Amino acid sequence: MPPAPTRGDVFDQYMPIVLFLVLNSAFGLAPAIVAMTLWAVKAQISRFRRGLPLGRVMPIIVVYLLIRGTLGIVYDSEDVYFGIGISAKALAGLALLVSAVMRRNATGYALPYLVPIDRDTKTHPEFRAATQRVSVAVALVVFASVGFDTWLLQNASTNKFVLIRLGVNWGASVATILGAGVYLDRRLRRIPGFPGMMPLIERRLGDMGMQPPDKPA
Repeated sequence: MPPAPTRGDVFDQYMPIVLFLVLNSAFGLAPAIVAMTLWAVKAQISRFRRGLPLGRVMPIIVVYLLIRGTLGIVYDSEDVYFGIGISAKALAGLALLVSAVMRRNATGYALPYLVPIDRDTKTHPEFRAATQRVSVAVALVVFASVGFDTWLLQNASTNKFVLIRLGVNWGASVATILGAGVYLDRRLRRIPGFPGMMPLIERRLGDMGMQPPDKPA
C-alpha cells in the first residue's frame, strides 16, 4: 500500500509550479521549463531514496518528464510543452475507459491498494459493477478536463493557464474523489459484510500511522 504523504511530498508537488511562474515571468519559457522539469525529476528521485520501490511507473514518469521538457525547450513553445501533458491526460482517460470494459478495470484494480478490501468483496459482482461505473465516470471527467485545458491554453497567458488549470483541476479532482467515494459506499453496502468506506479509510489511516479525526460525541 502507498505510504502516507510527507511535507516533502507536498512541497515537491507545488514547488515546480512556483518555479515555473517566477522564472517564466523573469526570464522566459525555456528556463522555466528547465527548472520545472529538474525539480519534478528530483521529486521522483527523493521518493525512491525514501524507500519507495522503483517499480515500473517511476522510470516511466522520469523519462516522460525529460522528453516533455526537452521538446518544450527545443521548440520554445508552451503549446508543445503543455500540449504533451494534455495529450498524456487524454490517453489516461482513454485507458480508464478501455479498462472499464475489461474484467479487471482500473478502479477495481487500484481501490484495494488504497483501502483494505477483503477478497470476498473484490470478487463480488457488485464490486466489479460499481468500480466499472466509477472508471467510466472518471474517464468522462478526464475528457472534460482535457477539453477545458485545451481551450484555456489557447485563450490565456502561460502563467494564467498554469494558475487557472491548477485551481480548476484541483477542485474537479476533489469533487470527483468525493463523488466516487459516496457512490462506492452506497453501492458496496449491498455486499454482505461490507463495513462502509469510512471505516476502511480510518483503518487505512491507522495503518499509515495517522490518527483518524475524532467522531463527534
